[in-house]
Amino acid sequence: MIKVAFCSEDMQHVDAHFALSSNIVIYEFLPASFHWVKTKSFKSQTGQETETINERRLAERIEAIQDCDILYCSQIGSPAAARLINHNIFPMQTKENLLIEEAACRLQRMFHKNPPHWLENKFQRGGA
Repeated sequence: MIKVAFCSEDMQHVDAHFALSSNIVIYEFLPASFHWVKTKSFKSQTGQETETINERRLAERIEAIQDCDILYCSQIGSPAAARLINHNIFPMQTKENLLIEEAACRLQRMFHKNPPHWLENKFQRGGA
């Protein structure tokens, strides 16, 4: 089993920047199926952006997905992507306004047809 996080504003599409997402929707994947597990919502922070606020926002999102193996988002900065990789979370960026269910189906098909080595290893190990 692996867990996959999807950054979303409307909780239906992969349509959010990782560090700015209002919601992170988490699914569990088995080789033959997947299902929703939980949604983590974050308060929007308005006002002047500071390095401390940005770091706190990023840290709370990383903490929310620490047991996930993959993250889907519309955008992610290089430093945030590197931090996820250091936590054994593989970031995947999609530019289209993709439905979460469609992204989940694509990932499931990828695993069955010709999975990349890293994905096959995650399923074989039972996740990270």
